[in-house]
Amino acid sequence: MRHSSYFWFATLLLTLLYNVGCIGIGGNNEVQPTRYYTLQATGHTQLIADGQDTIEVGIDQIDIPDYLNRKEIALRTGRNELRYTERHLWAERPNDALERILTKNIERQSDSSLTVHGLPWPDSADPEIVLKLSFQSFEGQESPSARVLLDVSWTIQSSSEGTIFKQGIFNGGDLKWKRGDYSSLASGLSDSLVTLGQLIAADLDEVVDSLYQ
Repeated sequence: MRHSSYFWFATLLLTLLYNVGCIGIGGNNEVQPTRYYTLQATGHTQLIADGQDTIEVGIDQIDIPDYLNRKEIALRTGRNELRYTERHLWAERPNDALERILTKNIERQSDSSLTVHGLPWPDSADPEIVLKLSFQSFEGQESPSARVLLDVSWTIQSSSEGTIFKQGIFNGGDLKWKRGDYSSLASGLSDSLVTLGQLIAADLDEVVDSLYQ
């Protein structure tokens, strides 16, 4: 009889915990779906003059801190504090997305005829110019105000001799996002990456002019 009472009590407790858990997740006994977000490249394409030779550029390195290079979206909640989303995730790891998006943003916004190779380079690729990027932030700020955080530095150099041609820093600007609306955060980061691609493309154009004109 005692064992039967224990079993009945344990069953009732587990049932209550399950129901409370479901109500906490969905509010109406429904588990909320996981949503996935992507970054978008610019749709703008510069007009390239006919007869220009194609210049190969290779992305040689993209550094991003491990705590940012994950499917969960990082949200800055204080100077030394952040949290991760649970049911709002990146569709791909940030380092893969950043390489794919920046390759397009640089090519489409350059005045030169550039072919930008992501890693790994194709076997036939032999770029004379390489690009190295280091991301210090790639996240949304929640407090004290909702801002898009994107801090990046880059180096453009010779692939053979290592000569540094150009270096730059981008500190994101002052884009806002709607707290709790992760589509607006993804859109804000995408817009920042368009601006970043434009700045890098301008530096590459100067390097190409100095090397090949």
